[in-house]
Amino acid sequence: SLRSLPLALDMADSSQSDQGENPVEDVLIDCAKQVFPGQPITRDADFFTDLGGHSLIAAQFISKVRLSPFGQTITLQDMYNGRTVANIAKLLIGRGALEAVADKSTHLPPTRPSMSRRFWCGVAQALTLPFLLALQAAPWFAIFISYSALSGDDATLINDMWMVFVAFMFVTMFNYLIVPIAKFLILRKTVPGSYPLYGTYYYRMWLVQRLTGLVHLNWMQGTPIIRFYLRLLGAKVGKDALIADINAGAIDLLTIGDRASVGGKFIIDNARANGDRYIVGPVTIGNDAVVGSSCVAESDVVIEEGAEVSDLTSLIAGTRIPRFESWGGSPAQKIADIDPASLPEMATASNTVRNLQTVFYAILLVVVPPIGIVPIVPAFRMMEGIDSLLTPILWDINSNWYYPIVALPAAFTMVVLSCLLIVAIRWAVMPRLKPGRYSVFSSLYVRKWIVTLATEVMLDTISSIFATIYMRTWYRMMGAKIGKGSEISTNLGGRYDLIDIGPGNFIADDVQLADEGMHRNWMTLGTVKTGAKVFIGNEAVVPLNYSVESGALIGVKSRPPEGGEVKASETWFGSPSIKFPARQTFASTDAATFKPSRWMMIGRALFEAFNISLPTAIFVTLATFGMELLYDPVEEGSWIEAIATSLAVVLCIDIAQIAIAVAVKWIFMGVYRPTIKPMWSWWALRTEAVAVMYWGMAGKTILDHFRGTPFLPMTLRLFGVKIGKGVFMDAGDITEFDCVTIGDFVSINAGASLQTHLYEDRLMKVGRIKVGNDVTIGAGSIVLYDTNVGDGAQIGPLTLVMKGEALPARSSWVGSPAQPMRRPQSVPKAVASPPVTQPEPVVA
Repeated sequence: SLRSLPLALDMADSSQSDQGENPVEDVLIDCAKQVFPGQPITRDADFFTDLGGHSLIAAQFISKVRLSPFGQTITLQDMYNGRTVANIAKLLIGRGALEAVADKSTHLPPTRPSMSRRFWCGVAQALTLPFLLALQAAPWFAIFISYSALSGDDATLINDMWMVFVAFMFVTMFNYLIVPIAKFLILRKTVPGSYPLYGTYYYRMWLVQRLTGLVHLNWMQGTPIIRFYLRLLGAKVGKDALIADINAGAIDLLTIGDRASVGGKFIIDNARANGDRYIVGPVTIGNDAVVGSSCVAESDVVIEEGAEVSDLTSLIAGTRIPRFESWGGSPAQKIADIDPASLPEMATASNTVRNLQTVFYAILLVVVPPIGIVPIVPAFRMMEGIDSLLTPILWDINSNWYYPIVALPAAFTMVVLSCLLIVAIRWAVMPRLKPGRYSVFSSLYVRKWIVTLATEVMLDTISSIFATIYMRTWYRMMGAKIGKGSEISTNLGGRYDLIDIGPGNFIADDVQLADEGMHRNWMTLGTVKTGAKVFIGNEAVVPLNYSVESGALIGVKSRPPEGGEVKASETWFGSPSIKFPARQTFASTDAATFKPSRWMMIGRALFEAFNISLPTAIFVTLATFGMELLYDPVEEGSWIEAIATSLAVVLCIDIAQIAIAVAVKWIFMGVYRPTIKPMWSWWALRTEAVAVMYWGMAGKTILDHFRGTPFLPMTLRLFGVKIGKGVFMDAGDITEFDCVTIGDFVSINAGASLQTHLYEDRLMKVGRIKVGNDVTIGAGSIVLYDTNVGDGAQIGPLTLVMKGEALPARSSWVGSPAQPMRRPQSVPKAVASPPVTQPEPVVA
């Protein structure tokens, strides 16, 4: 049984509360009475230590205060910095709260895109989508055709593996070649401006974005190849720029200078929707500039020469960071000046080494991805073996009826073989990785990159292994230290030796642990170590050489404080992070959270084995049926008929995958409602299965192409999301679907998420999210559960709306946690050093 820990409430008569000394204090006292019913509220009572408040009550309190014109700018930071009515009132008055009530300004009515324009854009997108989906499925179709139609019945296992390898390799290379050509034909050069949403120019940009999504830029990260390929797509990239995993709305409006370093998971939101407009602009990163991990930059952003942007920083439109300054946080603020003399000397290498290394990277990008697919051949052989055993027993039953059952063990075998293959590559290529600084021209850098590439390829193929009981076992085999009972659902990027996770940890999705530092051709590696029962929330960033002691919590989209250590049982949230004096906790039995029984573990292992295998098994089954239709045209050489049949087969397979994912959701979970369930409950296992099916079968392969179309909201309605008319969605990261309500003409930009659950204390806490009409949610932002976003509210990039918060109508917010949006800080308009865009003297 679960119950909230009782607050130490003084149930004295609330009439003993103080009177405020000004109207702002009166509002604060009145709102405090509502969240602490029955308690006397004094001007100097500490919200946390005296009144017994915690993080959720703080969010509820500020949501009530925001209903008053005096308190519309209050933030969670005010709660943790002020802590008393008197101090919080001073902060608000200093911000102009007393003048706010006299503000008679009127809000203009929202601008909404034309529904007819949206309809015709949707028609054009519908005509294009079959070709996009076919290009995405082409490598897999090549596998099936080479195995089913081109390989003979008497072919050996080695011959079949070779055929699959070659087919996958050539089709992948074709995609890499066709995308830049198609981009050039569709949109030679993107022009900055504000365009009608769903207009002709928007459609062309959408099509280019979907095409560039067909290539795996994350496979190229950290190599000269990504510089070369970005130039093919129209970006200006200087010599020796080190570029990780980026996601840009308009790649050809991106300028990256010489020796610049761009960290992983960088969202360049220089093409975004707001109301009825699609806003497009350039982003410039100067020479020697450094951008950390998990940052977001909107359009018209300039990072000048030698500037540094720390992890989890948001750069709103128009931000300009002067030369040799360090900025960080969401929203970005100046942290310090940088001494140019402190920059490290460049790591150098001869042109011969550079050329050879570039050629080597190019070869591996061609060879390694097909190697990661080869385990599918033994899986096919296993399916044929099982089928031959069952045929004499079920001789009067068509094998099509039981083919999905045959495919299940084969799919699980493929997952296991893929994991073992990557383990073998890891230990053969890089037996040991130590902290330190290494040149990008060193053999260790190349070997680490090979391991990272192999891992990325595998996880792209079998992403259903994330968040399962098998993930920690596989990571241990890869060399990471993962304590007993720890849950981990993030990619470690080849840094396995450097990660030490204690027992009972919960490491959520897309956490960045000890991401390598990259600058001036140097890679810096460091360690991360955690104690017992540590929680690290979604998309948090833990820097290298950091320690997190037992019982500590680092929140969603948060970066822990400087100093290299979080003490035991501390709670840190935000960017820059705030230390929470207290947070809401729940009591539960250890058996349901940290100490499951043996039967619970066996049951979960069996269920997740089924869950991991099901998406692959269903896809293999559907693709096999499709190949039967393609067999005759391919055999006869009727390639026009084969292409037309392929398009029809792809559409049918995609529709079937969506339908199966929808059916699994309704069969397994029915209607989602707010609840609290322990991690080892049957409910939690079922909802994780639904999430795997949603993303593995529908989201990653199909719905990702539906971004920016009317079809993504339409599909999400099938899963139970309540979505109004005219909604623009460039992201589909939703889990407990029925708990989400989205109003009319809402714009949700790239990488944004409506997160209806958290797993703190190993309890899955689910709540509702309500987004009003005409709301804009910026790129990379997260809205947590139990929140209400008022009509017309504007949420900027990389913004975190805390659980329990309410944002007033027609207000503007940015930051982690959210705070009132202000214009970018005024800085001297120095001219950024022009990046050198001539290619370096290498083969690329």
